[in-house]
Amino acid sequence: MSDGRVNADQQEEGEEQQNLVKAPVKRSLGLLITTYGCLFVGSIASSLLAKYYFVHGGSSRWVSTWVQSAGFPLLLGLIYFPHFVFKTTKRRPFTRFTHRHLLFSVVIGLILGFNNFLFSWGTSYLPVSTSSLLLSTQLIFTLILSVIIVKQKVTFSNLNCVVLLTLSSVLLALGSSQDKPAGLTKTKYFIGFLSTIGAGLLFALYLPVTERVYRSVYCYAMVMEMQLVMEFSATVFATIGVVVYGDAFGGVKIVSTVLCIWGFSSYVYGIYVKMKKDEKNEKEEEEKGHSGMKTVEDGGEMEVEMGKVKDDVAAADERV
Repeated sequence: MSDGRVNADQQEEGEEQQNLVKAPVKRSLGLLITTYGCLFVGSIASSLLAKYYFVHGGSSRWVSTWVQSAGFPLLLGLIYFPHFVFKTTKRRPFTRFTHRHLLFSVVIGLILGFNNFLFSWGTSYLPVSTSSLLLSTQLIFTLILSVIIVKQKVTFSNLNCVVLLTLSSVLLALGSSQDKPAGLTKTKYFIGFLSTIGAGLLFALYLPVTERVYRSVYCYAMVMEMQLVMEFSATVFATIGVVVYGDAFGGVKIVSTVLCIWGFSSYVYGIYVKMKKDEKNEKEEEEKGHSGMKTVEDGGEMEVEMGKVKDDVAAADERV
């Protein structure tokens, strides 16, 4: 049964790779443009909403960090609906999702959570224009880390981008006295400045590391599954910060968070138990196969030995 399941997964993997290769160029281009558009709108909206929160009386950087990843349950629909509702794929959710995938997803999620915290810290101090320009320096770090981690080739346009963004960051630092909001000390301004640079550095690390991990992923559903674990880990990181540092976190939020963590932990544990059970069944089937082969071999040896005894008896009779 496990062999049939593995073969079905491999067949579906081959079909998905075929579909990926044969996808029309126009459809791929449309999907790419749509993706870039969503990223563009989302990036602008996140910066404006984060600053709006702090300008209008918000003071909790941990809550601002928490809301950046707390929407991860929405990914459950993208993971489960294609198989159980729309029947568009035969692959069951979290098939071939190994312990290695789980470990890397959790670690990357914690890095992402800390990145969100640095972003919130920088946004709370800096104007939106300044923080946005500083965040663009992540392209510098992304280029450097991509060369180191995924062996990205460096071109003239890449180097030109790095030089220009570095100069823009230096100019922002030198002209900080004119851009500093009223009532904000120089120390806090530079804390926000460095926090935003740190957020750009961590996000630049996140991109090539995630690309490296995704090389072991063979379908879109696995990407969503890893993203779910990453965002859950980032949310847990932010929740711990909210609780430890005593930010306002009412009873309803606490109950909601506990139920969310409990439900997701139960789900992850169920996946773990299922994986262990499948591994055990596969081992038992392999052992049965080996034991069957051994019995046949033993039977053959016994037949050979009986044949030898008969030959010896016949030879003795002839001598008599």
